Amino acid sequence: MAWTWTRPSRRSRSSDEGGPVYASRVSEPAPPSVDPESLLAQAKTLVDAAAADGLAMRLLGGLAVYAVAPSARHPPLQRRYRDFDLAVPSKKGPAASRILEAAGLSPDRHFNALHGARRMIFASPEGYAVDVLVGTFQMAHSLEIEDGFDADPLTIAPADLLLTKLQIVQIETKDLTDAAAMLLDVEIDVHRFVRPLADDWGFFHTVEQNLAKLAAFGAATLEPDPALVLADRIGILSEAMQGVPRSLRWKLRARLGERVLWYQTPEEVD
Repeated sequence: MAWTWTRPSRRSRSSDEGGPVYASRVSEPAPPSVDPESLLAQAKTLVDAAAADGLAMRLLGGLAVYAVAPSARHPPLQRRYRDFDLAVPSKKGPAASRILEAAGLSPDRHFNALHGARRMIFASPEGYAVDVLVGTFQMAHSLEIEDGFDADPLTIAPADLLLTKLQIVQIETKDLTDAAAMLLDVEIDVHRFVRPLADDWGFFHTVEQNLAKLAAFGAATLEPDPALVLADRIGILSEAMQGVPRSLRWKLRARLGERVLWYQTPEEVD
């Protein structure tokens, strides 16, 4: 796919408040990997069913990267998949739940009753999990994604998908793998990428650190030619980040640096 850019303007945007909700799986064994084509077929079925019902539902996470980036399907950026994640607009959790249950997925009723305003969990008959994000993406950092649902009929906006990978403070190899595949194959709207970073120093700081880790990962993992392409595209993103006008909020928070925790920490839920 051609690598083109929408350059950032001088506008910035703010993030919503609120902490993340994580299911605690510390004591549980990792679920077995599932054929990604089977997962993708199920995800497409659910997105299509939602669209037929008038609900915007989009795929995110690793399977979304698999869907849009051919490099994710072949070594050295091929990896395993055990579940998939969906997103719907705020207040649309009940509608999403009806669609997933009609498709044969079983809700985690206890978790969904407690946290369904922001996140829901379902289990497929085959045993894999489907997580549904409701409204704002909230993990280590918060990201508004609803206004990008029109960018792709299946996944969240590519810039948002990349940010959901680069916002992870303790980033793992699988997330660097996904980010590398996206930058090699997918057109990224640079303006959309830098927009949330211009108002949130913590988000900016995490992404800046992870782009450096991604460059090192690419140099160690890829053949010379794709490694150079990846490095060039990381450089373009980094340049755009450095050039975007920062809000007063960003500048005031930057003075504190890492002396104050700059990301949200996971909350374990039973």
